[in-house]
Amino acid sequence: MGGWDILTSLAKYRSVLGILFGFLKDMGSLGNGHVIAKEIFERLNQDLTVAFDQLALILRDGERYKAFLAHRGASAQQLLDIVQELLDLFPGSAIRPLLYKALLRLSRASELHPACFPLYSLQRVGKQVAAGGFGDIWKGLVRGHNVSVKIMRAFRDSDIKAILKEFGREALIWRQLSHPNLLPFYGLFYVEERLCLISPWMENGHILEFLKNAPPDTNRVSLILDVALGLEYLHGEHVVHGDLKGMNVLVTPSGRACITDFGLSSIADAMTLRFTHSTATKQGGTARYQAPEVLLGEANHFGSDVYAFACLCYEILTGKVPFWEFSNDIAVSIKVIAGQRPSWPETTPNDALWVLVQDCWAQSFDERPAITQSFKDFWVLRLRRKLFQPQ
Repeated sequence: MGGWDILTSLAKYRSVLGILFGFLKDMGSLGNGHVIAKEIFERLNQDLTVAFDQLALILRDGERYKAFLAHRGASAQQLLDIVQELLDLFPGSAIRPLLYKALLRLSRASELHPACFPLYSLQRVGKQVAAGGFGDIWKGLVRGHNVSVKIMRAFRDSDIKAILKEFGREALIWRQLSHPNLLPFYGLFYVEERLCLISPWMENGHILEFLKNAPPDTNRVSLILDVALGLEYLHGEHVVHGDLKGMNVLVTPSGRACITDFGLSSIADAMTLRFTHSTATKQGGTARYQAPEVLLGEANHFGSDVYAFACLCYEILTGKVPFWEFSNDIAVSIKVIAGQRPSWPETTPNDALWVLVQDCWAQSFDERPAITQSFKDFWVLRLRRKLFQPQ
């Protein structure tokens, strides 16, 4: 072990821990075993901090980063596992985006995923219930619990490899996120050699289905605030959603809105990985919710998410898609690029909310507010009476 370099030490770290725990188990019969266990626990905590710091140094060094990305097979799997473990152990670190990106790039290059992802004993139930850009949604059961199963759609053989990479990328991003207003990620599964992403089943469906059957006095503004909090968390984690709309917001049994479908998400920095198999998927999203600069060919970014959030506010409050009166998406795109926006309905009299929506779908992205703590404060101050009025 003394001859290992730092990357080899990181790759083999978990196997060394296995040997150490074997020794510790053998010491269990000793009278002072608990003292030894406590000391080893403290040393392991120190070790993990050092390992985290060493990994950060590697990822900031161009040559060593290349060496990290060059690993394949068993050593790549070991590195993926330790990076994922360190991400889980240090949730508040400022360098998490750096580790995110490294995990994505090594997974993509090695065509492997962290070993903690796979699930077993999945059973599909009933028929397909929805379809997305790359996958079809089914209801399933895992150990008696209802789950949502997003199954990679069957493509031509030449497309399978690219689609697998995008599905794996979605899983990697989703796995790192944890917030009450984001749909949790359970793991991966293979059905008929097709990759699946597993998440909780939401009986209420997406937010528009929920509102169709909800009582008239349902607090829609509270649901919008749920989305704002979820989006604030995403942006705080340096993640762009890229396809925010009503169909990608589900409602929990307790009536809380949570964001889902990160198939078009990206780690937001200059090195962001792009979709490689078509112009349409690189741009991503749904035309009626896309900011003018995205319609003109720019990639999704934090500001375009804020624009889509404004369109979602309109949709939640009116029950209609933006520009519902126009059936042609191209016509809608032309109007948005020209600066037109949906008109505020008289049936939703809330001037403060209308001002906020106008700010969020401003023509220029640098005029839109960020989904940050200051934006949340702005939101609560303007809508306090609405948010806390008796139901």
